[in-house]
Amino acid sequence: MEKKNGRRTAQTPEQRLYVTMMIMVAFVLLCGFGITLALDIRRNRQELDRMISDSAAYIADQESVKKMLQSGYPDQETIASLDSFVDSFGEIDAVLIANLNGLRFYQTNRLTVGDVYTNGDEKAILEGSSPYITRVYGTLGAKYCAFHSIKNGAGNITGFVMVSVPASRISQSTRNIVLLYTLLFFTMLLVSALAAHAFLGFQRSALLGHRPGELLSLYIRQDEVINSISEGLVSADRNGRILFSNAAARRLITNDETLLTGRQLPEVLPQTAFQEVIAGKGSRLNRTMQIGGRTVLMSEVPIRSGGRQHPEGVLVILQDRTEALKMSDELTGAKNMMDTLRAFNHEFLNKLHIILGYLQTGEIEEAKRFITNSSLVSSKSVRDTANAIRVPEVCALVIGKMMHAAELGIILKIEPDSTMLEQDLLVPKEAFVTIIGNLLENAIEELNGGQTEAREIRLGVICAPDANIITCEDTGGGIREEILPRIFEKGVTSKGENHGTGLFLVKQLADKYGGEIEIETEEGEGTCFTVTFSGRKEEENVLSGDDR
Repeated sequence: MEKKNGRRTAQTPEQRLYVTMMIMVAFVLLCGFGITLALDIRRNRQELDRMISDSAAYIADQESVKKMLQSGYPDQETIASLDSFVDSFGEIDAVLIANLNGLRFYQTNRLTVGDVYTNGDEKAILEGSSPYITRVYGTLGAKYCAFHSIKNGAGNITGFVMVSVPASRISQSTRNIVLLYTLLFFTMLLVSALAAHAFLGFQRSALLGHRPGELLSLYIRQDEVINSISEGLVSADRNGRILFSNAAARRLITNDETLLTGRQLPEVLPQTAFQEVIAGKGSRLNRTMQIGGRTVLMSEVPIRSGGRQHPEGVLVILQDRTEALKMSDELTGAKNMMDTLRAFNHEFLNKLHIILGYLQTGEIEEAKRFITNSSLVSSKSVRDTANAIRVPEVCALVIGKMMHAAELGIILKIEPDSTMLEQDLLVPKEAFVTIIGNLLENAIEELNGGQTEAREIRLGVICAPDANIITCEDTGGGIREEILPRIFEKGVTSKGENHGTGLFLVKQLADKYGGEIEIETEEGEGTCFTVTFSGRKEEENVLSGDDR
C-alpha cells in the first residue's frame, strides 16, 4: 500500500509483481549466502585448527627439539630455527616447548623461558592423549591452543608442544567474512532490483506498451463487454478444445453458467461443422439449429493469426432467435390471415355474383350444384391453411387451389401436422410454388377426369431446419404400370395431349436442389408423391466455396 493525499491506495499489479520478485530474490540470496557463509566460517576455522595442529606435530617431530629436551638445556640453534618457523606463519601467536615437569625450554615470549607452565591444559597430552585443540584463557586473553606430545627414540613422552592463535584473530576473520558476504548480498540485491526493473520494461514492451495493471483492467473491461452481449461466443483451438466462452453461450448451451473451457467443441455442439472449417473449407454462416429446445442461428468462422493460411482455431457465434422468430411468426401469421381473409372475401363476393347469375337465368340446379361445391371450402380450412403455411406466396397458391378444386367438387385438405416457416426453407420459395402447384394441379386433373366416388386430395408440408418434406396424396385411379418408369419425362402422361409438363418441372427442381421424389401408387386406389429436401446439395455448395 502507498499513501496518496493522506489515504492509502492499493498497489498496482506491476508494483505487486516487482515487490514479490524482490522478496523472492532477497529470500533466495539470504538462504544462499547464509548457507555459504556458515560453510565458509567453518572452513576458515578448520583451516586454522589444521594449521596450528600440523605446526605442533611438525615441531614435536624435529630431532633437534627431542635432543634439546633430553639434554635438559635450551639449544640456541634450535631456538633460532623455531623463531624462523614461527615468523613464517603470521597467524601463529605463540609456540611453547616444555618437558614433563612443565619447564619451558622454548617460548615465543623470551621472558617466560625457564618458567613452569602451570595452566593444567597440558595434563591430558602428558598422560598419552592424542593431539587436541582447546580454548585456553590467559593474561593476554583467550587463545586456541594445539597440544602435541614429544617422544624420544624409545617412544616415551619427554615433553609437549603447544601452538596457539588468539581467539580475537579468529573472531576478526569471521567478522571479515561476514562483512564480505554482507557487501556481496546488497550488491546482488541491487543487481537483482535493476534486473527486475529491466524485466518489467521488457514485459511492457512485449505487452505492446501496456503495463500489467492496464492490461488486466483492459481484459476485465473486455470480458465484461463480451459477457454483456446477447450473442454467444465460443472459441476453440485447432484440436477442438474450447478456450473461451462468454456467459450468453454458456446459457444457450448448458442452460446455466457451467464453464465450457477445456471441453471439446463437438461434444457440447454436436451440430458443429468444426472439422470442415478447421480444414480450410470456408466459413459456415447463419445455419439454423435447435439447441436445448431453442432455435439458434449458428455461424462458424476460422481464426487465423500472423497471416497464416491454415486456421489456428474456430470462432462460433450463436444468436438466440427463439423469441424473435416467435414474434415474427405471430406477425407473419396475422398478416397471412388478413391477406387470406381479403382473398376469401373477394372470392365469396365473386361466388355470390355467380349464384345470382344462375338464379336470374333460371338455372336453379346449377346454382344448387355451385353452392354445394363452394361449401367444400370452409373458413376453418382456410384458417388452418394460413396457420400452417406462413409463406404468403405458397399459402395463397394452396388456398387458390382449394377454391379451384371445390368448384370441381373436389376436397383439398391440409395435413394437421403441416408447418412452413420461411426461415426453415432449404430451397427458394419460388421452387416450392412450382412443385406444390404442379402436384396439386396434377391431382385435381386426375380426380376431375376420373370416375372415382371419393374425390379428395391431402397436402402435407413439413419444413424443419434440416429437412423439407412435401406430400401430395389423391384418391384417383393411380398411375398405369407401363408409364410409371417414364412418368417424369416431358410429354409422358395419362391425361391426353397438352399434358405431361408438370411432373417434368417437379423432377427438374428436385434434381437442381438435391431433392428426392418417391411415388406410391395403386391402380384404382390413388397416388402419393413425396418430395424431400435434406439440404445436402446446399452444404456441398458451401463446402466447395460458394459462400465466399
